[in-house]
Formats: sequence, C-alpha cells, structure tokens
Amino acid sequence: MLTFTTMNVVGFCSIENLHIPLNPNCTILIKASNGKGKSTILSALVWAIYGKNLKGVSEVTTWEKVRPKDYQGVMVEVFFQKGEHIYKIIRCQKCNIVLEDGAKGKDRLIFMKDNEVVNVKGKNKLQDAINAELGLSYSLFMNSIMFGQGIKRLIQESNSDKKKIFEEVFDLEFLNIAKGIAMQDKNNLLAQANEVERQSAILKKELEANKEAYFDLRDREKGFKEKIKSERRELKKDREDLTKQLIKKQQQLKDEVEQSLKVKIKKHTDYVDGLKSKIKHNRNISGVSLPDFVKKLKIQLDKGHYKRAKESVDIIYKAIINSDKLQEEYEDALGRLDELRTTNEKYKRLQKECDDIASDIADIDEELEKLKQEKLKVMSPKYKEKLKEIRKTLRKVDEDYHNKELELENYNWLINDPLGNNGIKAYLFDSSLDMLNRTLDKYSQVLGFRIEFNIDLGTARKEFFTLIERDGQIIDYDELSGGEKQLVNVAMAFAMNESLTMSKGINLAFLDEIFESLSSDNVEVVTSLIRHTFADKTLFLITHLDSLPLSNTKILQVEKVNGLSSYNLL
Repeated sequence: MLTFTTMNVVGFCSIENLHIPLNPNCTILIKASNGKGKSTILSALVWAIYGKNLKGVSEVTTWEKVRPKDYQGVMVEVFFQKGEHIYKIIRCQKCNIVLEDGAKGKDRLIFMKDNEVVNVKGKNKLQDAINAELGLSYSLFMNSIMFGQGIKRLIQESNSDKKKIFEEVFDLEFLNIAKGIAMQDKNNLLAQANEVERQSAILKKELEANKEAYFDLRDREKGFKEKIKSERRELKKDREDLTKQLIKKQQQLKDEVEQSLKVKIKKHTDYVDGLKSKIKHNRNISGVSLPDFVKKLKIQLDKGHYKRAKESVDIIYKAIINSDKLQEEYEDALGRLDELRTTNEKYKRLQKECDDIASDIADIDEELEKLKQEKLKVMSPKYKEKLKEIRKTLRKVDEDYHNKELELENYNWLINDPLGNNGIKAYLFDSSLDMLNRTLDKYSQVLGFRIEFNIDLGTARKEFFTLIERDGQIIDYDELSGGEKQLVNVAMAFAMNESLTMSKGINLAFLDEIFESLSSDNVEVVTSLIRHTFADKTLFLITHLDSLPLSNTKILQVEKVNGLSSYNLL
C-alpha cells in the first residue's frame, strides 16, 4: 500500500506557506475562481516528487517578486508511507532555509527513508531511487493520479509511451529489467565471444606460421638424417675393415706369443753367455805360449813323467778342439738370438699396430654413439610439440567460442521470445489490458458507450489502439465531440487509477477542472464515476461548480491577497 500523508509548501509560485494532509480519505473540493492558486497545490506536489510541474517544466515561479524582503526560496516537502517504511522528499530551489542536516536547501533534492538520508550521488540517480520506491514514473503519475487541464491524456500518448505507462501500471517493468539484464549479459558475452574469436584467429595464424617452420625444419632434418645415415655406413665399413686387420694382427701376435719369445730370448741369451764363458775358459787353457808348453813338457819328460806329459798334451788338444767347436756353436747361438730379438721387435710393432687399430675402432664407436645421440639443431621435434600444444589450446578456445555461441543463441531466444514483444510481455499485456477493459466495461452502463483498449499482438510494433462502440457502431476518437472526448479521457484515467490501486495500492488522486465543457448530463455521469472509483481514497477535486452530489467531502477555500494564495480547509 502506497499512502501519501502530508505536504508542506514554502515559497512555491503564489504559495507562501502551506501545510496540507494528503490522506484524510475523503473528497476535498478545492474551490476558487481562476488565478487564485487552485492548481498550484497540484503543481507543487508533482514538482516536489518529480522536479517538474503539471506541464513538465522543471523551473518554477517563486514569490520573490511579490515579497522580496521575506523571500527564502522554494521548498516543498512530501511525506509518504509504503509498507512499514516512512519516506520524505525535500526539493529546494534557491532556498536559504536551513534543513534538517544543518545545511541550506539551495537547489537540492533530499530523499529520506525512516529518517535516514538515502545516500545516492547525483540528482538523476536520486530521482531514479524516488521513482523506484514509489513505483510511479512522471508519465504514469500524470495519467493515473493527476487529471488536469492541458495535460496530455493516455489516448493521445505515443505507442512507446503507452507501452511504458502500461508496463508500470501492470508491474511489468521487471520484464524490461530482466530484458535489460539479459541484454547486458548478452553484450558482455558477445564481447567475450569476440575476444575468444580474436584469440582463435591469433592462434590459427601462429599455428600456420609454426606449421610452415615445422615442415621446413622437418625437410632439413630429413637431409640431416640421411647425412648421418651415410656417415654411419662409412664409419661402420671402416670399423669392419679395422676389425679384420686387428684380428689378423692379433693372430700373428698369438702365433709369436705361442713361441714364447721372451722365454726363448732369455734362454738363448743365457746359452750364449754360457758359451762365451766356455770359450773364454778354453782360451785360457789353450792360450798357454808354445815355449812355455814345450818347456813344461820337457821338464815332465826329463823327470820321466810321461803320463802327466801325455795328460797335458791331451788337455791342450781337447781345449783347442772344444774352442773351435764352442766358437762355432757360439756363433750359431748368437745368430738365433739376433733372430729372436728381431722377432721381438716385430712383436712390439704388431702390438702397437693392434693398439692403434683398437684405438681407431674405439674412436669410430664413439663417433657412432655421438651420431646416434646427436639431436637436430633445428629441433623439429620441439616445433612438433609446440604445434601439438597450439592445436590443444586452439581446440579449447574454439570449444569456448562454440559454447559462447550457444549461450548467445540462448540469450537471443530469451530476449526475442520470452522477454520479447511476442513472449511473456505480450501475454501479460493482453491479460492485463483485459483487466483494464473489464473496469472500462463497468463504466459503459454509466457512459452510454463502451470503451475497449487493445494491443495488436500480430504486428511487430505491437500497436495500442482504442475501440469506442456506441449503438453497435465503432466510432473513431477524433470523430467525437469535445464533451465526448472528455468523457473518454476521464473514463480512461479512472480505469487506470483503479488498475493502479489494485497493483500498487495508491490512495490519492487529483482531478483538475474535469467538468469543463461537459453538459449537465455528462457532469452527472462523471460524478457517478467519481463516487464509484474514489469512494475509499483521498480525492482533490478542483471545480467551479457550487455543488456536487458527493458525500464525505471537505472544502479547501482558496483566496489570493497581494499576489499570495491562502488556503482554508473547511
């Protein structure tokens, strides 16, 4: 339930100071001649709430020029209650009055909830906060709560404005909010999808560049491998040849070794040395001079030592014979020893050759191992792995993009179908308008004609149109007389007010000179509608009529003295 309770006005147009209750639950007849300030009350309320008057003007006329010495600027306070919360709107213009926060009003807008200032920066955002709490835009307020002279009526509004008004009346704004959120989410998702698509394009470009490098390196690697393969073949052949040589040399060494060269050389050396000693000994024996031998032999013979003399001759003879033999044997042994020493040198050479061949074979094996283990400097396997990684990332990115495309499709469906003009909103509009038309249909018995407000769901723009039926004939609004148009406008405003009461529980309405240009019969028609529509509400009714058949009424008498309006509630 939304209940307006009180309004305080200071310095607004011709109003110097006014305190007026907004919830006495009765009809307040505001009576005065033209120019006294009747409509100023309505304008002050609208300006306080929305920052613009009945005609949509934001700046208001002050009473500075009437009483400049007393001028303190404009300030209007409006109190309303919603549920358990109490709200206060304070709007000021050139105001020198010190407000509750200790600062002067100046050109300020203050919004309070339960005596706490709503802290929203910026007048526009603060105005949005007020509208949100009220659940009433300026257009809806003017078409459902305020019916005044010169105010554009619902039937005259553009199709888009009608749509906005009905959305508010029937609490369909949440669909617009939902659609707005969906659109924002869609736009965010679209931005993400575009970024993912950009990443995909970069990855694809990188993939192609790496592919080209990879295939180039692979070709180079192929040539390199063929080169290695050729070198390995040559090295293996050299190794085979060297291995054959080694085996042959090793067999020769084996043969030589089998003859025990070292042992033989030592044995022959010892044998030669022994022969050399024997020869020396024999030479010592046989080396006695002939005179000395003959002298010795003569002495032995003279003494008759014939046997001893014979022994000496035998010894010398044998020594001479042995010496020749030993010399011959020595020379033969010395020759064999030289052969053995020559063979030993040959053995040493073969051993060195075998060692050299084995070293060459070892070098070949090392080279073969290097060739086996050597990695290609161009590293095509590394590029291959990089390609694999890029493809993996690209698959993930493309999958992400595909998922976002699916999400976008869902958002498009949500925005265009359930939240679109052909979706839930169309259904709710149709059913809500049906409720409005049932109210209008109740009025038909009093009006003498039937009004039906519809929406063409078959068109893209979903045009709103009004059917007026009288005596079985459809009449265009423009074909109606001034009085008939006024009746249609009044009926539409009253029906909207009833719909607003049902949806938001509003307790207030203002009717400004609605009886203008109406015949007495039509005055009675409108009076009957007032009794029906505003029986349980506070209704401010501005009229020149002296009497109206309305119960539970109070009169607000308006006078104007020295340019300033005064108000007296009777």
